[in-house]
Amino acid sequence: MLTYQMSRGPLPTPRKSHLEADLVRLKREIALNREFVGESEALLLSVAWTWSCMERMGRSFFASFGTTDAQFNALMILWDYRARPMKQHELADLLVVNRASAGGVIDRLQRNGWVQRKVDAEDRRALRVHLTDDGIAKLKEVRTAYYKLLSAALGDTDPATLATVLRFNDALRARLGALSA
Repeated sequence: MLTYQMSRGPLPTPRKSHLEADLVRLKREIALNREFVGESEALLLSVAWTWSCMERMGRSFFASFGTTDAQFNALMILWDYRARPMKQHELADLLVVNRASAGGVIDRLQRNGWVQRKVDAEDRRALRVHLTDDGIAKLKEVRTAYYKLLSAALGDTDPATLATVLRFNDALRARLGALSA
């Protein structure tokens, strides 16, 4: 299990020549036709470009299993909460999509036979979402390959680097949260 210290101290900086080479490579990859305004812009563009690459790979990966990342996420959440079937709006709140899109995700899961919606016995206006046997089978099929893909994508990244990235992302999310408040 990976453990890391939650210090908010400065992140180690690479030597100048390594940073310059990284910036040149990033500039080429994103086809930037100018210099970076600063290292902060380069960093944010690197994060955005990495996310874009992950999304592209994810679309292809999940499509090969006849599903989407949002559907897989819903199946994972339903599995994690299987002891307490979730209300549809609770599942929508946990999905990494907006509530309007969540209804479409759940509709497609139901059409595929992977979930059932049942009226909540305590609140007849609410629906509870349950995994079906077919949904559990689909989840197991995709989840095994998903974890293999994660392992291949991260390779032999050392725990110190992973901890640094986690701390950086924690701090970035906190700053973004403060800016949007």
